[in-house]
Formats: sequence, C-alpha cells, structure tokens
Amino acid sequence: MKEICVICWSILIFGILMPGIVALVVQARNGNLFFEKGPVDFVYLYGVGKIANTHSAIDVYDYGLQLKTFQSIISIRPEDGTYGPSPYPPFVSQFFRIFAHLDFVHAYFAWAGVSLLLYLSGIRLLLKEFSLGDRFRDSLVLCFALGSHAFLMNTLGNGQLSAVALFFEALAITLERRSKPFLSGLALSVVLYKFTLLPLIVMMLVLTRRFKTLAGFTSGVSFLALLTTLFAGLRIWPVYLHFILDFGKVAGTYGKTSERLWKFVDLNSFSYRGVGGRPFYAVVLLAAAIIIAVATLAILLWRTDRSSRPQQSLAWAATITWTMLVNVYYPSYDMILLVIPTVLTLSAATELGWGRAFRWMVALGVSVVILSWIHEPFYLRYGVQVMTLGLIAVAVLQTNLLRRAIKERALQPETTAVSI
Repeated sequence: MKEICVICWSILIFGILMPGIVALVVQARNGNLFFEKGPVDFVYLYGVGKIANTHSAIDVYDYGLQLKTFQSIISIRPEDGTYGPSPYPPFVSQFFRIFAHLDFVHAYFAWAGVSLLLYLSGIRLLLKEFSLGDRFRDSLVLCFALGSHAFLMNTLGNGQLSAVALFFEALAITLERRSKPFLSGLALSVVLYKFTLLPLIVMMLVLTRRFKTLAGFTSGVSFLALLTTLFAGLRIWPVYLHFILDFGKVAGTYGKTSERLWKFVDLNSFSYRGVGGRPFYAVVLLAAAIIIAVATLAILLWRTDRSSRPQQSLAWAATITWTMLVNVYYPSYDMILLVIPTVLTLSAATELGWGRAFRWMVALGVSVVILSWIHEPFYLRYGVQVMTLGLIAVAVLQTNLLRRAIKERALQPETTAVSI
C-alpha cells in the first residue's frame, strides 16, 4: 500500500498538477482564461457579482445585461458561440460581490483557493468520521479525488461552485453521525444554491424519518429566503422564477437542448442523440428507468433501520449517486460529489466486513476517475456519455448493498434466538 501511494501521488503531482498549474499561469498572464472550447465558467459568477455591485438585485436576472457584462470580462466571437444565462439564486450573486471588487484574474485565483480549501476540508471531514481503517487507504482516496478530471479541470480550473456542495453535504453527514441532526439540516440548506442537487436527498430525509434534520433544513432555507427578501425585496422572486423557467428551456428540461451534451452525466442528457431532440423510445425508456430507480430507492429508504450506522451510510450513498442520474440537469463538474458516496460505501463495507463489496467499490471508484478523463473525447467520437454508464454501475452496487444490509439486519434477531 505504501508503494502504491507513492506511485499514485507521484503521477498526480508530476504528471498532472505541475504541468496544469504552469499552463494555467501562462494563460492567466496572457489574459486568456479559456477552458474546453470557451471561457472559464467563473466568468458567470464574477459577472453576476459585478452586476450586483453596480445594479439592483433584480437587474442580475436581465439576460441582456448578463450577456453584456460577461462579454466585457472575456469576449467571445459570434462565430464561436455566446454566453448562456447564469441561473443561480440571488444570494449567490450577493456573495460574489466580494470577488467582483478584484480584477478578474486575481478573483479567479482567489476563488480557486477557496474551492480547493472547501474540497480538501470536506474530504478530510469524511475520512476523519468514516475512516477506512488504514491511513494509506485514506491517502489513496484523497489522491484519486484530487486527480479526477471533474475536480481539477471542471471545478477548480473552470471556477465552478461544486466544492461548496461537497463541503456542506460532507458537513451535514458528519454532523448527523455526531448526533447533531438539526445542525446537519442547517448545513444541508446551503446546497440550495443549486436545488437540482436536493430533491432525492429531501425524499430520503422524509422516508428515513430524519425529522430533526428536516427541521434544520427548513430553518436554513427559510433564513436564506428571508435574508434574500430583505436585501432584494419581494419582487425578486417572480423575476427569478421567470428566469429559471426560461433557463429550463436552454438546459433541456422541455425536450430540446442547445447545450453540449458531453458536459452532462444525467439520464435525461444520456437519452438525447444530439442537439435538437431524442427519439420517442428514448423518452419511454428514460421514464421507465427513473420510475423503477426512484421507487426501488424509496422502498429501501423506508425500510432503513435508523439505529444501523452502515445502513444510514449506504442510504446517503445511494441517494447522492442516484441524484446524479435521476436529474434534468447534472453537469460533469458536480460529479465531484461522488467522493462522498464512495467514502460512505467503503466505510460501510469495512464496518460490515464485506471485503468483496469493498473491492468492487474500489474498482468502480478508480474506473470513474479514469472515465472522467475520457468522457468528453469518447462522446465526441462515439456519441455516448460513458461517465453516465459508470455512475449507473456505482448506483446499482450501492443500492444492492443497501438492500443486503437491510436484509441481514432484519435476520439478526432470528439468528440470535436460534443460537441461544
């Protein structure tokens, strides 16, 4: 294990990190922060913060103003495309007002530092609370988490927000493990900045009777809503709702999409066969897959024993992974959240003594990291989102492990009685 750690960290540091940092610094000095056929996504966050500094909160959702502001930061030629809308809730633009006081390059690197800190802190929280029983195993989890394309390129290099979700979901799970459910719910409410990450998690909280956690979550959401209303007024909500509905048409919610499909890993995007639509049979299969997956997960969550720590870990793991798939809009950068269910599954398998399940999860986890690097070129050549297939394998494994844990727990009293 020690030798494997040395090899993996050496590849990460000297083969990926150092060349990437050098290339990024050179780009920044030239004033061209471009990433994967377009400007870094941090333009959107910096741009809405800039608008919030100079206009009213409602003006943040004026797409014409957004487009003008984004173009002033990094210009895109018409033949290369255009900027899409920035759909984040009002409190996000208020937060990025701080960064918008800096020039763009310094703000970009400042946010990259914050993202890295949040990412490392979230993983550290998980590994401390859900230790895999070996410091070399913990080290390898961290190494592969840092080496994922989803983190290095799509989140850190691209200036995205995903590390925020990872940290606060990890904090929520850790607080729950420490018997602080209300604080757990409060931490989880921060993830509201992207509500597509939450529906299945809220369903899990209800079905597993985590009512104190739900109370904390509701309190946190109410506080964010109240704070936003105080800053922006009641008019902000209908304006924001209208903006979100328009964004749904761009993101593919209503059957057509103008987005690049290789950027997404959800089943909805997987069902498309290119820009402009999808065959009817794909819609039928998609609906059937979602119904079966959600129904199966819901039944297992309802049967989950709240006193069983491995079952609780597997419930979180399966729910977070299925959230990536059962979604209308799940970009590849949010896939860094897979670190959480991976650690929880490995921890549960260790606690239950399931060596084979542990090895399967390790194999799938490593495979997903590798797939993250070939996901885009594979799609561009063959038209298939291979990362989605990898996530399906992980989700099915975690669902089966949760079912097995529930079944074995249910048989324990009967087995004990016979042995006596």
